[in-house]
Amino acid sequence: MEIKDPRQILSIKKLQKAYLSLLLQENENMSIQRLCQEAQVTRPTFYNLYKDLMDLRIHLYNSILEELRKSLTITNPKKLEDIEPEELPENMIFLFEHILQNHLAYEVLFIYKPDALFMEKVKLIIRQYIVDGIRASQSTEKDYRMEIPFIISYTTGAYLESIFWWIKNNYKYTPEIMAAKLLEISLYGPYKNVINWKKQGS
Repeated sequence: MEIKDPRQILSIKKLQKAYLSLLLQENENMSIQRLCQEAQVTRPTFYNLYKDLMDLRIHLYNSILEELRKSLTITNPKKLEDIEPEELPENMIFLFEHILQNHLAYEVLFIYKPDALFMEKVKLIIRQYIVDGIRASQSTEKDYRMEIPFIISYTTGAYLESIFWWIKNNYKYTPEIMAAKLLEISLYGPYKNVINWKKQGS
């Protein structure tokens, strides 16, 4: 669905926000009439944009996921050796900015009314970003302490759990700080000092 009319764009935003708000209120039997009342738009306006509530839901999901995909598209790839120690990958910042801009959707679909399909789609997009990042760095298996597939799975989980933590803690840090923290823990681990895991006397 390609919408260019500013009035239609405004109506879509109102309807999507109302839809998420009603989901948050645990309204299981949502009706188009109730949705239109909440969004303050007319029923003819709704039907001019969507066939039914499922059509709205699908469009909402696809819109957010497409935004996420764009925010995590690597447009300026760098080799691992060309990345400065203090340099933050811009896409990591874009990720948290995107979530902040769509905070109601992520709060509802991740935390209060978890949607398994939506979360799985987000996970796949993040996973692809990590795969693309490894490819862009032009590093090989010998450059890592662990096998690459394991690193991809581990890092994907770390990204998702960081997002959950950030939302649950009311966006405690800015997107820049979140990106910096995630990068630091990804590169150096959670400990201030290196721990010798070898048993004494072995």
